[in-house]
Amino acid sequence: MAQLAILQPDARGAARLSGALNGSHDFVLHSSWESLEEGLAGRPVEACLVDVDHPDRDGAKQRLRAFRARFPDLAVVACVESAKAAGFFGLGELGLAGVVVTGGEPARVRTDVDVALRAARAQQAERALNDRYQAPGPAAIAWAVEHAGTGATVGRLATGLGHTPGSLREALSEQNLPTPATILLWGRLLLAGARLGDDDRRAEDVAFSLGYATSTSLSRAMKQHTGLTPAEVSRRGGMSVVLDALLPPPGAAPGGATDPRSSPLARWATTGLIVALSGCATFGSGRSHIDDDAVERVLASPDIDQMHVGILAIDAATGQILYTRNAHRKFVPASNQKILLTATALSLLGPDYRFRTEVWATGSASGSFLDGDLVLVGSGDPSMSGRYWDSGTAALEAIADSLVEAGLRYVAGSTFVDVSSWDSTSVAPTREADDLRYAYGSTGGAFSIDEGEIEVVVRAGPAVGSPAVVQWAPIGTDDFVRSRIRTSPPDSTTRVMPSYLAESRQLVLEGVVEWGTTDTLAFAMRDPVRQAAATLAGAMQRAGIETEGGWEIKWTPGERVGRGCLSGMLSSCGSAGVITAIESPALSELIGGILKPSQNWMSEQLVRALGADFGAQGSWAEGVGVMEAHLVDDVGVDPLDIVLRDGSGLSAYNLVTPRAIVRVLHDMHMGPHASAFRAAMAEPGDEDSTLEDRLPGLAGRLFAKTGTISNVNSLSGYLVGNGGQEIIFSILTNGSGLPSTRVQEAIDAIVEILAR
Repeated sequence: MAQLAILQPDARGAARLSGALNGSHDFVLHSSWESLEEGLAGRPVEACLVDVDHPDRDGAKQRLRAFRARFPDLAVVACVESAKAAGFFGLGELGLAGVVVTGGEPARVRTDVDVALRAARAQQAERALNDRYQAPGPAAIAWAVEHAGTGATVGRLATGLGHTPGSLREALSEQNLPTPATILLWGRLLLAGARLGDDDRRAEDVAFSLGYATSTSLSRAMKQHTGLTPAEVSRRGGMSVVLDALLPPPGAAPGGATDPRSSPLARWATTGLIVALSGCATFGSGRSHIDDDAVERVLASPDIDQMHVGILAIDAATGQILYTRNAHRKFVPASNQKILLTATALSLLGPDYRFRTEVWATGSASGSFLDGDLVLVGSGDPSMSGRYWDSGTAALEAIADSLVEAGLRYVAGSTFVDVSSWDSTSVAPTREADDLRYAYGSTGGAFSIDEGEIEVVVRAGPAVGSPAVVQWAPIGTDDFVRSRIRTSPPDSTTRVMPSYLAESRQLVLEGVVEWGTTDTLAFAMRDPVRQAAATLAGAMQRAGIETEGGWEIKWTPGERVGRGCLSGMLSSCGSAGVITAIESPALSELIGGILKPSQNWMSEQLVRALGADFGAQGSWAEGVGVMEAHLVDDVGVDPLDIVLRDGSGLSAYNLVTPRAIVRVLHDMHMGPHASAFRAAMAEPGDEDSTLEDRLPGLAGRLFAKTGTISNVNSLSGYLVGNGGQEIIFSILTNGSGLPSTRVQEAIDAIVEILAR
């Protein structure tokens, strides 16, 4: 419980505050400024709650200035009766920590006090660091403390400090401070320290309030970064001891140590080197009950013994190694790459992150008439498909309908699709050419629908040799599909091959369809942004919106998109405003759409979105760079353990070690998003998941990610053993030359041995 002093001369106001705060904080009531100041002389107090209408508004303002000068380090919170509290006094000028509406419900009062205390603790941390670090270090720590447990992300942190994620990372690095993601973690630990020490809260309650899955998760994070347990933090001074452990004052080291290399900051700086030298040293070195001989017998099978295999299994609770084989060697991971991608995205963006697609109007509106242009700003939303809507077209029809609901019927200008925040590359690096034909190799962009796929319905003609009837969705441009498909005799085989003609931007379909049959096929769209823009234009036309100037895509920042407005810069254009927007489901749901069915297109959208949010632009190079930086700097993966080229794992140029995958899985297991990450993985028996027909005996106990490309099979994730022991494992195989089903049988046999 925080120690509070309350100035409230009105008996009714004092009763309301007492009733609301009783049991949650210790406090002493005062009826005058003089009594308050005398009481502070003999009692340690963390914050003062002051009635800012006492004796009157102007008088309270004068007393507050004098009070702040006498007690500069004491947090002062304004107590007001009005719900419009932000209009009182110019609170920022007085340096107040927050506002409490005393006339509100008790729960609201407690929340207001907690918010104000969080802000006060942020100010306390910033003051303590101002003489140790230059900007933006102290302000970044303060922001992280103030927003701890509220879904804070690196993007919000950077914006709050007037930076981009990239420029903030560079500025912190110049001060020898860790990455923004680590700063956010430290903010949680600092607020945890305050609640453990100053508020005397239980570790379980503190962990829950800050987003940790269990008190054990909080304890491990606190121990790893400060060298202290929550109990030690509580006994030795709360937030101040955590701050000094994380960022020791000049010439000092935590716990009185004389060697500054013992500080968590020094340990953070050298983690990559330690891991590189010691391999799996941080996971322990003992062995347990795993039947090594049984695993070896599986791997010694005549058709399996020729392939390359890497395995690591550890006890999730202790980090003890249970089984290891070539855990330090690099393998092509196939779709196990998605573990690295989704772990990065959840950690940096948070589970509640949503993609937002906005439609802006530039110019002036009068009734249903817009004398200007419409601009749709693409965000790379990967959810506009039948996985989350009736179809991608339905998602765009929802946008059109919302424009009609806003009253729009006629646009005198054009409809622009602004995709300038991403580069225009549609094919991931190192992609094999033949992959580009089919749905699993679909390409995307900042505005794209239907998971980059086009669905084609092919119906045989009336006679053998006659042209087939072809329909497709989304419609996009009317001439997008050119069919050369003919009707073949009965009992023949339907075969259709797609080819994309870049010069005409058409998808050419060649082949035959058996007489009397209809077949539905899916191919890669290959022109996704243009087809999505055309589909949007069609949806607007069907909704009754007439656009005089047609539609146009803007690929490059700084292009004209309306009167005085430029692509990529609409927020700074005075003549532009948002008319409507749609948001994706939360990221926690989207990663389920990636991991369970192993969806490649959504993965590549997500990796480019990371580049747009935390790098220079939405490109594979920037997004992969964000992944690498997070995994190495924040998770502690050995940089020699990963070679990343995409987000989906379709590239055969990706390389990763089993120990790197296990490290990432362990980091997520110990972090605040453990349950969301685990729930997003495939489970045996899950409909439409990659484990639907595998390992049925482990239903409810196996949460894992498969991986399959030519001569590559993998499986990594979480497993509950027969005795209740939780195991984190990674099994990577390369170069089998066997059918995937045969290799999967061997992998499944090993998982069953691990579970015994």
